[in-house]
Amino acid sequence: METCDKPVAEMATGDALKCAWDKGVDALSTVVHSPGSASINDWALAFLAALVLLNLLLLVLRLLLPSRPL
Repeated sequence: METCDKPVAEMATGDALKCAWDKGVDALSTVVHSPGSASINDWALAFLAALVLLNLLLLVLRLLLPSRPL
């Protein structure tokens, strides 16, 4: 049985994070390279990854460019 086939509760934290990373990279790659054959799960993971990246970008911009008081 592969490591990623086990339930998350039976995995070590590092293994669970590695499996999540691998699944996210595979989904994003599938959506970018062949969007017609990507499953709905691949699209959902790619959309979630895009939202997380957008949120991190906005966080960094707000830290670098704080708003000025009126």
